[in-house]
Amino acid sequence: MDNKTMLELRDHYDTQGTAPEMENGTWETEVQADPMGTTSLRLPKYLLDWVRAQAESEQVKPTALIRHWIEERRAIGNPPEDVTTRLKRLEDVVFAQRQQAD
Repeated sequence: MDNKTMLELRDHYDTQGTAPEMENGTWETEVQADPMGTTSLRLPKYLLDWVRAQAESEQVKPTALIRHWIEERRAIGNPPEDVTTRLKRLEDVVFAQRQQAD
């Protein structure tokens, strides 16, 4: 919006009421039980391109697909550790205890 238009709008609303326009308006009285929030998620371009392609193939917006994936993950909870991760964690504990004993 250019400066001239902005000044014209300011002058208009400084001197005119909006009651006639609002006469047939209604107030929103329903409140969402669980309103949406916003977050920013930075992804590498290759990954964002992949998400967009997946969303397009499912005919949804990328943000809706990401939300769906997060909700799915939340529904299943934390999956059990794979064997390699579990073994690494156990080795770390065992070797830490050996080093403390020495």
